[in-house]
Amino acid sequence: MTHLLNRFSFQAGNWNGLVSAVLFLIWLAVVGCVVSSILVQPFDRKQRIFWIAVVVLLPPVGILAYLPFAFRKEDLPHIFLRHKKKKTRKSKSHESGA
Repeated sequence: MTHLLNRFSFQAGNWNGLVSAVLFLIWLAVVGCVVSSILVQPFDRKQRIFWIAVVVLLPPVGILAYLPFAFRKEDLPHIFLRHKKKKTRKSKSHESGA
């Protein structure tokens, strides 16, 4: 079992320039998607500049901090927007049969 686990460890990986370049490109794509998401949000100019600065200057923390603001309620499926119906009291005249 140890032999199998050692095959899938980071130590067994060959971290060369190509792997680093691919990971960097993936990270740039993620940051690019987040920035494009910020640009289409209904934020004013100052809010957009703030969020872009946070995402670019603090990438992991900035992206995680932006996630709750990334979704608009209008874009969510209706199942998430469903409100619980309040129980209505029956009127006394209806209960008494009048």
